[in-house]
Amino acid sequence: MSRTSVEGPLFVSRGILATACVVLWILNSYLAFEAGSKMGAAPWHFLATGLDLLGLLVAVQASDAVTPRGRLANLRATWLVLAIASTCCAALATVRESGLALIGANALFSAIAVLLVSHRWNLRGFVTLTVATAAINTAVFAVTPGADPRTTSNILFLSLLPGVVGTLNVLLRRDAIQRKGASGLSVRLDALTQAINTKTSVRELELAATKTQIDELFAKVAHAPSVPLDPAIAREARELAGHLRRLLLEEWSDNWLAEALELEGLGHNVMVARPTDVVEELPESSRPAILAATMLMAMGATLRGAHRGTPRPGAAPRIHFLAEKSGQDGARLTWRIGGVRRNHLSPLLWTELDTLGRAKALNDREGCSIVVETAGWRH
Repeated sequence: MSRTSVEGPLFVSRGILATACVVLWILNSYLAFEAGSKMGAAPWHFLATGLDLLGLLVAVQASDAVTPRGRLANLRATWLVLAIASTCCAALATVRESGLALIGANALFSAIAVLLVSHRWNLRGFVTLTVATAAINTAVFAVTPGADPRTTSNILFLSLLPGVVGTLNVLLRRDAIQRKGASGLSVRLDALTQAINTKTSVRELELAATKTQIDELFAKVAHAPSVPLDPAIAREARELAGHLRRLLLEEWSDNWLAEALELEGLGHNVMVARPTDVVEELPESSRPAILAATMLMAMGATLRGAHRGTPRPGAAPRIHFLAEKSGQDGARLTWRIGGVRRNHLSPLLWTELDTLGRAKALNDREGCSIVVETAGWRH
């Protein structure tokens, strides 16, 4: 269920949901007016319609992007209370066939309104609220005079149908996004691999060219007619020594993971723990998944920081990565992410980690830690 806890918006169009609720409320109002005209001035019909209107206003506010997230829980609770009160009023007014139609329309309105209320929630909360609303509508109708089991089943069906359609819509859309993200990530990893290979080739060419220049310098020194050396040769030797020192330092200080993150512009977000011997020994087959997981964590930390309004440029690295040997031919990979909970991370991350081994995630006050134990890696 960790993949279902990512907060909304869950559905594509808030406007369509609001329009559907308004249409159903107009239908409810018409049925209430018809029932009231046949039975006389029955306040329960109009009270149910009024409560539905209040619930609709609360649902619209709960789905509005400008509404602070701290108020959403109270708005959802208020809507649920209004929906229960409306269902009870519709049940009190149900003594004839027109009343049975009213409570059926009321149940469908509540089921559609759940989608609007949960627009900025997560899938788990949406499913829970849908089941709760369906259970309440069905239970109230089951004890209503004139109800029969077949009609009760129809009310349960009407109450659950929008929730089932909404859940399938969310799951299919997330699957499509995950597939698209996996495809895009694969393209980026291929580009990074090519860039790293190019950078490595350039460095090897520089080292080869420097070696050739050093050999030529040695030849000049060997054939020098006198001592001390010519100042031009001495100056060339100092320049070659400095250039060689820089190339060797770059060769020894970098590792494939740090280089890839630097090329992707995420180097300031991730700190690879020293020494990096185990990182360099990780097999080629596992590197794309490790890099992809680290990139997803880094981007998730960046987006979380932007959402909170914290300054990212120049800040201390929010992710620490440590690779340790484990067992005879395995490794323990640890990511420490500051200021981020596991449910804030992309669902695609867990797909990448599953290819490496069994992942364990633990939240604490400072953020979360993810540990992957791998086994059977043979170099």
